[in-house]
Amino acid sequence: MVWESMELSSRERVEMAFNFEEPDRVPIFEQGIAPNVASEILDRYAYTGCGGMGAKDTFELLIQGKRDYLVEHMCRDLVELHVKLDLDIVRPPLAPRSDAKGPNKVLEKHVYYFEDEESGMWYVYKYSPKSKMMTLVDSSIKREGLRGIKRLVEHLEESEVEYDESVFEVMDYVIDELGDQKFIAGHGGIGVPMDTPWIVALIKRPDLVERYLDQQLRRTMELIKLEKNRGVDFILGGGDLATTKGPMYSPRLFRRLLLPRLKKLVNFCHELGLPYIFRTDGNVWPIAKELFIESGVDGYGEIDAQAGMDLGELKKEFPNLILWGNVDCAYTLVFGPEEKVVRETIDCIRKAARGGGYILGSSNTIHPNVKTRYFLLMLQIAKEYGKYPMKI
Repeated sequence: MVWESMELSSRERVEMAFNFEEPDRVPIFEQGIAPNVASEILDRYAYTGCGGMGAKDTFELLIQGKRDYLVEHMCRDLVELHVKLDLDIVRPPLAPRSDAKGPNKVLEKHVYYFEDEESGMWYVYKYSPKSKMMTLVDSSIKREGLRGIKRLVEHLEESEVEYDESVFEVMDYVIDELGDQKFIAGHGGIGVPMDTPWIVALIKRPDLVERYLDQQLRRTMELIKLEKNRGVDFILGGGDLATTKGPMYSPRLFRRLLLPRLKKLVNFCHELGLPYIFRTDGNVWPIAKELFIESGVDGYGEIDAQAGMDLGELKKEFPNLILWGNVDCAYTLVFGPEEKVVRETIDCIRKAARGGGYILGSSNTIHPNVKTRYFLLMLQIAKEYGKYPMKI
């Protein structure tokens, strides 16, 4: 079905795209928009919880005892931002718990130390004003290696799964304000951290990694159940598992470790009536059959063009897979020029939009180094050239 003259709501537009029908235009979605970009658009400082700047905002306000101030502004800013930009899907972040105090210590400016009293696990994050990124620079696992991973896994196995209601405050607000107009994405990732100790564990102690994934799956399923009860429309889950050169897993390890648990997670979502879209950076062609067919996932997001994940090839090889993303946010949306932003956006529409099943967006997030003018240009071109029936 093609809508040539009727303008649909965002909800109707996304529903049709998910069902491989052609709506009035290609839906548009960003899983995160950095505070500095959002601030330019809203003409005031905006709290969005995205990226390194979002983490810095959160840490600093929690240190000051301003958790409620942060949540209140995130609610307001995210709703206004998505309405102003006319985006079709919103993915509200999980909020800090009502009793969250932030880092245990500030070791030096922009260096934050966290420690979990129950497990004894600790982490150090550093924010770089130059790169605007937050990086895990040290941790008990980095220091202890396999011994630290074993301690973490044993703690997870002994712990109950519980989520404080306060972590859903932003999600509840966004659903109340926009749920009848726009599609709402929930959280539900599964994967292994891409740090050296975990890569060593994949090789030396895959049994330990399996136990970790089992505990992650247990927590993720409980989270998804709670999100479903609140009114999310689909789960944007997955997790980074590849670089531009290929997956961190061999196909054999992927089939042993992640695939059975991913199948279980996807089946769980389907029983709840929730589509599951797997998001990851990197080149996943070596495990594409397992990831996109055998797992049962409904879609694939981010789609890293720099890593050789071509939309046209994906559309041809996996015609029943919902696709989201692929406008390069590592280079094109950072450095431009405008002509390249226009060309890439049109190219994504040309390759993937026919027959529905495509959501336009960046290849990850609108992170702090994306230029606002290039992001807005991408949206403008998407709305101009993404109309059905396709003429490009």
